Amino acid sequence: MSKTQVLVHLVVVFTVNAAGQSGPDITRYISMIESGQTSEVKSQLPSLLSEHPNNPGVLYLQALVTTDGAEAVRIYQSIVDNFPRSEWADDALHKVYQFYYAIGLYRTAEMKLSQLKKDYPDTPHILREPGMETVDLAEEKEPPPQETRSIEPETKTSAESPAAEPAATFALQVGAYTSNENAEKQKFFFEDLKFPVEVINRVRDARSLYLVMVGTYKTYEEAKAQSAELKKAYNIDSIVVTR
Repeated sequence: MSKTQVLVHLVVVFTVNAAGQSGPDITRYISMIESGQTSEVKSQLPSLLSEHPNNPGVLYLQALVTTDGAEAVRIYQSIVDNFPRSEWADDALHKVYQFYYAIGLYRTAEMKLSQLKKDYPDTPHILREPGMETVDLAEEKEPPPQETRSIEPETKTSAESPAAEPAATFALQVGAYTSNENAEKQKFFFEDLKFPVEVINRVRDARSLYLVMVGTYKTYEEAKAQSAELKKAYNIDSIVVTR
């Protein structure tokens, strides 16, 4: 085989391989989710999974639109375990961290954050927001729409509280502080912006935490959209949590 033939052969092989490795535009789908078009992405997901069953980006999309937090974190973790070199691996690991942080498993969350810093030192997710206190962990948050609605502070009425509580509502956790004073400062910030906001005290591992919660949303998608809006307008991250 001549040098020219070898060169042509290599070019053909490279072109075929590149074509085989091309996949869907995941960034575009994520933008659709952040702009409130989650249902459109969900409708296209079955065909995406069928055509690209082992594409980490498609799996990441699947996790993003999964409303069951435990199932979503399982998918995120599978991306980290099976595709550690993928461009979506650090995003997936960050989501795993956020999940454990949001449900109060701070030690597990801290382990995931340490892994994120060690394995993906250049990821933007490890950057902290200026002036935000961290509870042994970096503060986490996420995206949102401009509609806000007033929320009633949780009133705990002894034995009747389960009946008074809505079936499933969501809120945005924008901060977790060891100091109530710092939590109130962030609360005032959102009050100035006319957002419904409250500070909730939680005790975890014998440690008192003050969680800053914004809004009440009927669906996960609505909360996620509002979260994206906060990030876009004020560069503030948030975690969607169930009330």
